[in-house]
Amino acid sequence: MATIQPFCALRPNTFYADQLVFGEQVVVLGYGRTEKKLAPLKESLEHAARLRPETPEGQEAGYASIDKTLREMLDNGKLWQEQTPGFYVYETVHGGLQQTGVWALSSLDDVVKIHEQTFCDSVRRLKNYRESTGLEGSPILLTYEPDERINRIIRETKASNNKATMGNAAGMHYLWKIVDPAIIQELTEAFAGISAVYMADGHHRLASSARLLQEQRTRGGKVYDTIASLYMATDQLCIRAYHRVFQPEVCIERESFFTSLEKEFIIRRSMDNRPIEPETKHHLGMLVRGEWFHLTPRYNVGPLVDAEILQKHVLHPVFGISDPGTDKRMSYIGGRNAMEELLAFMVEYPCSVAFTLCPVTPQQLMEVADAGHTLPPKATWIDPKIPYGLLIYKH
Repeated sequence: MATIQPFCALRPNTFYADQLVFGEQVVVLGYGRTEKKLAPLKESLEHAARLRPETPEGQEAGYASIDKTLREMLDNGKLWQEQTPGFYVYETVHGGLQQTGVWALSSLDDVVKIHEQTFCDSVRRLKNYRESTGLEGSPILLTYEPDERINRIIRETKASNNKATMGNAAGMHYLWKIVDPAIIQELTEAFAGISAVYMADGHHRLASSARLLQEQRTRGGKVYDTIASLYMATDQLCIRAYHRVFQPEVCIERESFFTSLEKEFIIRRSMDNRPIEPETKHHLGMLVRGEWFHLTPRYNVGPLVDAEILQKHVLHPVFGISDPGTDKRMSYIGGRNAMEELLAFMVEYPCSVAFTLCPVTPQQLMEVADAGHTLPPKATWIDPKIPYGLLIYKH
């Protein structure tokens, strides 16, 4: 089940949204011409509110600066503090995709099924930030099996056409606020009836929030027992490839490396040396010294997803990567432009070895979570990535 609550959001004044959320402003030059320029960095909500200094002295000054900046933005009307709590239907349109979900607060006591390991240091830093600021400028992304009752409420809310619109060339973002008590109650009951909720994106934020809540309850006093969440059904998710690059301290000896690989994989050259972007599971691509190869496991690997196959049969036994979450020799490249970025990376670091993986499917994600299993860090790149500051919640 999912225990959701409405909330009062801090929202950017739509007149300033271009610079506060998207980091751009439109400057009119005259004669009908306009030009987009980067806004001053201090104007960006993400820059202003996501500072995570490491030293105690830096934290005190940094968090004081965040509080001061937000108060100034409220005073000058760049931010609005809503007075009526509500749920939000959120829709994003980007790169030919349209994705829709419900934005709400979730109880941290709910059972959320996770599928991915986290970096300890990231959890620590996020916990300190949450404790010091109480801010949530972007939600975690949760998913569930499609539910017709929830879908109907979303459709009816969108049909009202009473929406806020923000965006830029990268994508458009739409928000419809639900304040009707009857609809709030119905939506709350519908989510309470969901059999299972899965973490899609935001494992570190969830882990850090849960850790802080445990500490707050131990100490007594105030607790932050909810977390800003965007719920999207599995049919709304887009999971993209998340590739890996190993950077050796010295260039590897190719012959011995291939001998090690051939024990576990069938290796084939790519025809015409075409870049390999796997479309089926248990098929990996590899780029070594400018040459592309297909890797196919020689033996039955069972339900393992490709990131696990790579870790179990290559990264650990061949390169000695026992903890891919902390090993500095590992880099991760994902998203819409992953291949372009990977190729650029390999030009700059030619001794590296790149591995391209097939994206995990929503069904695989749920199967892993249902089994109580966790994948290596950075196993899934999930869209949408919600811009910081569309809706802000302050505990």
